[in-house]
Amino acid sequence: METCGLDTWDMDARQEPTIRVGIVLPEDDMQQVRVVIPDSDYQVWLDDMCGPVVRSVRLAALVEDERLVLRSAEGAMGPASVIRLTPQVDLPIVAGAGVQVRGAMTGRGFHWQKRFHPLLAGMLEFRVHDGSLLVVNDVPLEIYLAGVLTAEMSGNCPVEFLKSQTIVARSWVLAFTMDKHPDLPIDYCNDDDCQRYHGTTNLTKEALDAVSATRGQVLVDANREIIDANYAKTCGGISESPENVWFVTKAGLRAAVDAPAGSEVERFFPITESNLDEYLTGDWLRDTDIFCSPTVVSEEQYARYLGKVDEPEHYFRWRMRYDREDLEQILRDNFFNRQGPGRVAALSTLLDLRVVRRGLSGRVVELDIRYCDPMGQTHSVIVRGQHKIRDALHEKFLYSSAFKVEIDRDEHGLPRRITFNGAGWGHGVGMCQIGALGMALKGYDCRQIVEHYFEGLDVFTCY
Repeated sequence: METCGLDTWDMDARQEPTIRVGIVLPEDDMQQVRVVIPDSDYQVWLDDMCGPVVRSVRLAALVEDERLVLRSAEGAMGPASVIRLTPQVDLPIVAGAGVQVRGAMTGRGFHWQKRFHPLLAGMLEFRVHDGSLLVVNDVPLEIYLAGVLTAEMSGNCPVEFLKSQTIVARSWVLAFTMDKHPDLPIDYCNDDDCQRYHGTTNLTKEALDAVSATRGQVLVDANREIIDANYAKTCGGISESPENVWFVTKAGLRAAVDAPAGSEVERFFPITESNLDEYLTGDWLRDTDIFCSPTVVSEEQYARYLGKVDEPEHYFRWRMRYDREDLEQILRDNFFNRQGPGRVAALSTLLDLRVVRRGLSGRVVELDIRYCDPMGQTHSVIVRGQHKIRDALHEKFLYSSAFKVEIDRDEHGLPRRITFNGAGWGHGVGMCQIGALGMALKGYDCRQIVEHYFEGLDVFTCY
């Protein structure tokens, strides 16, 4: 049977598609990348010309005059517009299988941004886009999902969590409701902007078994349409509705309490200004039964269960504190300087931060920044959307927008220190990954987990 790409796949195909994943993106501004070919035959293609077969060798793909050259110790191949490395046999999918790409980026723009060296099964493609390298991994979807599973979280997680994460990730891919990279010849990238994907780098037998056990399974609505099944690292106790994050309605997704029925946290739903402080800092948190809380998944366990590139931190409840001058500079760099000339007045002195609107989970949806310009004139600007708010308030990216603002003022009424007391990590819509992990640790099975986070849906096998 001929394979089909994700761009042409639909439910009637009844077969597994292949997916094109961007590993090195033009925004990474790389002019060369080094790759390590394993002890297996790979065919080199220079545009449509069949090149040599290589194995057990180190290669470098370089941009030269808007074209590509492939170099090895024995010489250069090219130039070409497109270079492909195609495996000659189907390799066993195990940890470490495939070609290693040196120095790829992960966590772009987030607090854990770093370079790493993923191992990738399937075909690798090299292109030049806007003067920089684009590296694409073309791989069957189920192999891709194993690489997502062990990048988003650890392959050491309980099997019922692994199965739940796989079904949700597969649903999100196949729903394909938004083209995140319309200018690039890829379906998705390898990072948190789409889904984190690290190939075979951290595969475990348990992760591969979870993918195999759920092969082709997706979440569908009453019309048997695959839903856009979102997920985030930890909701902090209450998940958010998509209407308050992306300003759209999505089937099966709603704000919900991340705890067993009858939990004390239900009294905080929905979050309001009057109950926010106790929700964030109250004594009741010491023995809460919230699935994503440290009483269920201790923060000491994060190193075992989070993805390898994640930084174990206090994510369930956290505090971020700035001196006014430091926050002013972050606001200039991350918000004001990006607005374009004439759109907003320049920020000289921050006067106040006021929450205009919150979602049901307490996440800030609209934030009013009040400030003086260099001439001493007072202004107000509204930042709308949790992504822009989190971007504006941290030099990299604030954990979530579920926070309360506390301002310590000087004798003139100007902010001296600004503190954000917050909950959760991520946008908070759909499945809470640490909450789902907590459910699995407490003995819930895969179906119970997905039904907890997604309402009125069914699990359907589409191939």
